[in-house]
Amino acid sequence: MKKFIKSLALAAAILLILSSVSCTSEPEETSAPTETVETTAPIEYNKEQFYNPIWPFDAPDPFITYDSETGYYYCLHTQGNRVEIFRSKHAADVIMDDDSKIIYEATGANVVWGDIWAPEMHRAPDGFWYIYTSSRITKDPGEKRIFVLKSKTSDPFGEWEFAGRPAYDIFSIDPTVYTAPDGKQYMCYSRVDATKGQVLDICEMSSPTICKRGRTIAYAELDWELVEPYVGTKAILEGPFFLENNGRLFIIYSANGCWSNHYALGVLEFTGDDMLDAKSWTKHPEPLLTYGNEVYGPGHASFFRSPDGTEVWCCYHGMPVSNDTVTNAERHMYIQKVEFDETGYPVMGKPIGYDTAIDPPSGEIK
Repeated sequence: MKKFIKSLALAAAILLILSSVSCTSEPEETSAPTETVETTAPIEYNKEQFYNPIWPFDAPDPFITYDSETGYYYCLHTQGNRVEIFRSKHAADVIMDDDSKIIYEATGANVVWGDIWAPEMHRAPDGFWYIYTSSRITKDPGEKRIFVLKSKTSDPFGEWEFAGRPAYDIFSIDPTVYTAPDGKQYMCYSRVDATKGQVLDICEMSSPTICKRGRTIAYAELDWELVEPYVGTKAILEGPFFLENNGRLFIIYSANGCWSNHYALGVLEFTGDDMLDAKSWTKHPEPLLTYGNEVYGPGHASFFRSPDGTEVWCCYHGMPVSNDTVTNAERHMYIQKVEFDETGYPVMGKPIGYDTAIDPPSGEIK
């Protein structure tokens, strides 16, 4: 009984304490600090399909690159008397967007007299952009030499200046540049040889504007590279472009005449130790891209990566109609994704047909 009474007393005491607490003045309300939450709109990626050609007018020797710093694709192609840079956020609209800038015109200054062919734009280890191309060195039609333009800032759409002639005094066209992982740069170009027609030479560069003496690494020798009339001293290898993917390095080149149905892409692969040694380059026997699906003479290709870096794309020119006469014909601009087999070798086969919808490069912003 005493234990029961003590328990009641203890309970009453506890209730009294709680009652006294509840009767005290209410504590002041304090407002918690308000956190500002920044919300960013989700990225909308471009899903709009397109059809080839991306430019259904004459656009020989097309070049496209993507610059992650500016978020733009940049495009150049042969325009005869000038160098013009086009840009767009979408690869398929790189010329259609009508956003371009003429950065150089042939006036005879620096012995640049026109027939400016196949300009390409590459960023060098020094952070500047360089355009490599060629032109006539006389007012009248004649031999051509390579020359270089240099951007004055890191912006490809800024100002440019003439930067000299990188190669020694030889009849050469279609320069392209590769920067190795160790920072060394190499130029590959098409040189006119007195006995073998146009051959591919390569040289090491002592700077982005100066080449050491080049060495020949390839000439036309396979049956598909020697389609009449492009044989003997009229044989042609031209339009080289370095393609590096998954630890393998290739030079993709064009064979035969650019106005021939049989203009096609071939593949050299670096399989040795010395970039300047012809024995270090293996020529694959089969072409990479040949005419088909009503696109004739596909060639003079450049390669670029999608904005997210997961895809490799090819830009090339082709004729919309057959040209058996192999004389001047319009060459339109096409792009398509490059596949790779299980060994890492590029696979293309035929051009994508005109009625086939193509998904845009991966990672393009809407």
